[in-house]
Amino acid sequence: MDKVLSVRLNGKFIGILGQNTMGDMIFTYNSDVSQPLSLSLPIKEEPYIGTVCKAYFGGLLPESDKTRIAIGQKFGINPNNDFSLLRAIGNDCAGAVSFNDPDDEVDESEFVTLKGKLFSEEALAKFIKELPEKPLVDDMRLSLAGAQDKTAVCLIDNQVYQPKDSCPTTHILKPAMEHFEGSIENEYLCLRVAKHLKINVPNVEIRQADGVPYLLIERYDRQINDGKIKRIHQEDFCQALGIVTAYKYQRDGGPSNKDCFDLMQKMTVPAIDRNQLAERIIFNYLIGNADAHGKNFSLLHNDINHIQLAPAYDILSTCIYEKLSKKMAMKIGSNYQINTVRASHWAKFCNESNYSYYLLEKLIKRQIETLIPAIEKELVALQERKLNNIGKKILNYAENSCKALQRELGL
Repeated sequence: MDKVLSVRLNGKFIGILGQNTMGDMIFTYNSDVSQPLSLSLPIKEEPYIGTVCKAYFGGLLPESDKTRIAIGQKFGINPNNDFSLLRAIGNDCAGAVSFNDPDDEVDESEFVTLKGKLFSEEALAKFIKELPEKPLVDDMRLSLAGAQDKTAVCLIDNQVYQPKDSCPTTHILKPAMEHFEGSIENEYLCLRVAKHLKINVPNVEIRQADGVPYLLIERYDRQINDGKIKRIHQEDFCQALGIVTAYKYQRDGGPSNKDCFDLMQKMTVPAIDRNQLAERIIFNYLIGNADAHGKNFSLLHNDINHIQLAPAYDILSTCIYEKLSKKMAMKIGSNYQINTVRASHWAKFCNESNYSYYLLEKLIKRQIETLIPAIEKELVALQERKLNNIGKKILNYAENSCKALQRELGL
């Protein structure tokens, strides 16, 4: 193979990723590696090839064709070639993994000095507006999975910087979604409300750059101490299960709720993470998030012997948008339709996932009692900033879903 990349975890060399003449990626672990890249890639001497490589390594890349084409044009590469994209932008990915040419000099320090180039208000506003066509500026080499336009930046002294000299990023920046009213306020509200319900979520805030609004989300896969930053390894459920991104929805062959609960058995403390997963499934149902697919749940590999469910992210009330499907990414019991889920479907969900129906009812009851007050509390702050229209729609949806579920389960 003449096409090879060094694969590193927190700067330490752990293996080689290559591409053969057929276009397939091949990954081989270094002989002295101690931590696996993925639950789907346990350490072994023999190389991995094919689907399992595409699931993990391809799962680090953007899904949007527009974003891929823009990156391809910037670097003069095929936007459909995952290996070439990783070579171009794989310096800063989700988790602690990074890619570089074998001859490159790489800082192997666990903590890297936080550094960057300050965005002026005008430059940041221009960057946000041009994100769909220009996902990277200057020498940025970062990759974010997902279909939505977004980028990653460094927050230094509470100001937004462009990362420099291979510095890992600290925050995800999301602009407004063009065809979905109030998408920034929607995700902000859902994450803030989730926090009130004791669901583990990253810190989030709404900011503006020269009048252009954006969402700024703290990365949970980064740790900052005294001006230095460390990557924390993570992977999403599709990567952990060896499922390629194209099949992230259950109906296409992606993870089911049962698969997700089975995966929790591999966590360091399965009982805690199974309960947290159940809470998120209930929350997504009550706020109308039908897009909770396998790429929107992740695991944190804190170290070799400690794996846990990562904080929740990418939570929006999709059901308030008439043009979006009410078909859930993962079915509850035998039902995909979010507005026709019955008690029997929840019972089947528990049976399939080997989860206590009694405990599920307790979790549902607690969320029903706390969800509406939490939304109302966050709406006050949004109203003060005149960002309340979408919030009222979410409140109305949640009130109806809580009443319907309460009636259905006889709570």
